[in-house]
Amino acid sequence: MITDLKDKYDFELRIATKEEVRLLAEFLAKKKWEDSRVYIKEPKPKVTKTEKENFISKERTHILELIGSKVLVQDYKKYNVSIFVYNYIREYDEDIISSLTSRVISTKKGMEFLENEDVLFNLRELKSSIYYKNKVKSGRRNRPSEESIQKTLEIKKYIEITNPEINIDKICHKFGFSKTTYYRVIKWLEVRNM
Repeated sequence: MITDLKDKYDFELRIATKEEVRLLAEFLAKKKWEDSRVYIKEPKPKVTKTEKENFISKERTHILELIGSKVLVQDYKKYNVSIFVYNYIREYDEDIISSLTSRVISTKKGMEFLENEDVLFNLRELKSSIYYKNKVKSGRRNRPSEESIQKTLEIKKYIEITNPEINIDKICHKFGFSKTTYYRVIKWLEVRNM
């Protein structure tokens, strides 16, 4: 099957280069910065360029620690489209780890997150466009995004370490995360005994 893909799409399955891992970490860090700004209530406080760069730099370092250097790349060279597959691995608690597999698609127009439901890709269309512009998103997904799960686990661990009585509004605000999403993900995790 992979041989067929190789012949038709100039497909290659390989490990990402250091530069590709760096670019992926940079994309993820910038995306985290953007996401952290979404939930800040108006009027949003002004942020200096240095504060933004420091946030992104720290986040990039943290992401590189979590994903390491082993990022799998699915290259479709004929269409200049690549899919990066990586794992966030971290100790959640004593003898418990969290392992979240995520994907990012890269076209000449930029990078975008992929959800678990994203399994069909029109390579001809992707050759000249961004992936999500072609998608119609409606309604809420059944499964929370990998980023929401990871953020919820971080908040839950923070609450356990600091003070269980602390106000959840303040914690979610501190983490730049929606309280509604936090409770939705907690419920999703509890149903699955996670």
